[in-house]
Amino acid sequence: MKIIVAYLMVVLIWSTTPVSIQLSQHNLDFFTAVSLRMWISALLSLPLVWLMRQRMSFSAQAIQSYLGGSLGIYGAMMSVYWGAAHIPSGLISVIYGLSPMLSGALAYLVLRERELTPVRLLALLVALSGLALVVSARISIDGLAWKGIVGSVVSVLCFAGSAVWVKQVGAGIHPMVQTSGTLWVSSLLYLLTLPVFGLNIPAERDLVSFAALGYLIVFGSLLAFVLYFYILRHLPTSRVTLITLIAPVLAIFWGYTLRDERLQWQSFAGAALLLLSLAVYQWHQAPDRWLRGFVSHRFSAVTKSVQKSKRQSS
Repeated sequence: MKIIVAYLMVVLIWSTTPVSIQLSQHNLDFFTAVSLRMWISALLSLPLVWLMRQRMSFSAQAIQSYLGGSLGIYGAMMSVYWGAAHIPSGLISVIYGLSPMLSGALAYLVLRERELTPVRLLALLVALSGLALVVSARISIDGLAWKGIVGSVVSVLCFAGSAVWVKQVGAGIHPMVQTSGTLWVSSLLYLLTLPVFGLNIPAERDLVSFAALGYLIVFGSLLAFVLYFYILRHLPTSRVTLITLIAPVLAIFWGYTLRDERLQWQSFAGAALLLLSLAVYQWHQAPDRWLRGFVSHRFSAVTKSVQKSKRQSS
């Protein structure tokens, strides 16, 4: 029951994260918004570790796990924040729907978790076709949309790689310790990046930006990451990333409700194609059985025909 509740909470939080990221950049540049979020989250994570009566681990395995998690917090968040202002928030979540496929492929290669079947490979090709439709639709109406697309795709790659990396290390540490360690490693990386982008806090405070930033710190970072690492310990990687199949539908709703985002029919068609391929990818057993049966039947028919021809010729 705990895992189910945690899973549903992550779905809800992740579906509201894209629109919250955009709202937090109402008068903050992308680096200021993301770095403030991670630095404050890291500071707040230590009291939570203490309240949960846990201790930070600094073993070699734990540090590797923190580094793996930071690929998803530093790499993924930096990328998606950089491009978030240029595409609707719902599309960010839709592009994140590629995550189960990418993490599934990586998990197969690294962890041998699940099988890459012909149907799954076909689903991946269909998903990429849907993504291409979404990309072409957005670029046709906004020349800067490529930034949002590139940022989101790079973010997905980092997220998928991070999930597999943490799973492979298998440090077995408490989710709150994993979250805090990952946030501190990521915060150090943001600090090292500070001279490149700088920190720009406007003199005039904007309530929307700071309210969204507060939501992202408390829910989007601390709570979501704790729940995410919790379910990642108890479920296969590909099952965890199934969240990205559910969240896009809710994210499109939040974008429409909170920011009046409207998608043209090409974007809807591409998103639907991508989500449909994800569904086939996740529930591939029946199509795989049908395909194996079809190939086996055809092969058997061809073999019998060849044998019959040989008998007749002899």
